[in-house]
Amino acid sequence: MKIKTLTILTSNLRETEQFYSDKLKLTLLSKSETTLHYQVGFSTLVFTYSATKPAVYHYAFNIPASLLDSALVWASQRFNLITNPSNELITNFENWNAKAIYFYDNQGNLLELIARFDLEDRVQDLVFDQSKIGNISEIGIVTEDPITCAERWIQEHSLTYFKKTVPTKDFLALGDDEGLLILVSPNRTWYPTTIAAEKSLSKIEIKTAGTTIFLESEVTVGF
Repeated sequence: MKIKTLTILTSNLRETEQFYSDKLKLTLLSKSETTLHYQVGFSTLVFTYSATKPAVYHYAFNIPASLLDSALVWASQRFNLITNPSNELITNFENWNAKAIYFYDNQGNLLELIARFDLEDRVQDLVFDQSKIGNISEIGIVTEDPITCAERWIQEHSLTYFKKTVPTKDFLALGDDEGLLILVSPNRTWYPTTIAAEKSLSKIEIKTAGTTIFLESEVTVGF
């Protein structure tokens, strides 16, 4: 499953542009008085202006597994990285065969660079930079009833549960290593922080099995 476009809100377009253009170094595809469009590998990340500061978003970018150590050096030079409960900068998700690095953006959103060792790694270069980011890998979606929401999307769009994690009433994932929708219940904390998950407005365009699907978070006022 590929996340082709993720559209989220920001209450400060100028600072958001400074962060994503100057610090994260993503390619700015276009901008207007109310939007910013960034290229993230084969994905597009879109920010839309909101007069009210939105709740914290959590989303991840896939990076080549072979460049994880280089990515840590690159990220540590640009961001204040977040340690996990073991006081480590790299978190190992054994069940997912993946490792991740976390940091915040200008709005306090929780960003993640994740290396998935079960994805094909064709990178020959030994040095990581923003051009090595493959795509938007995950988006967190907060809903009162993750199971009910997931089952509806499975029924309507033929999505599937992520085979590497067991769905629970508070946390589940739909998709695969290439793209995941992470559904959580309100007030579950965003790992590895103590930030409580709150509903945030988002629109997601995904491609799976040759079909394009458009999804929206349950709360859609604001776009």
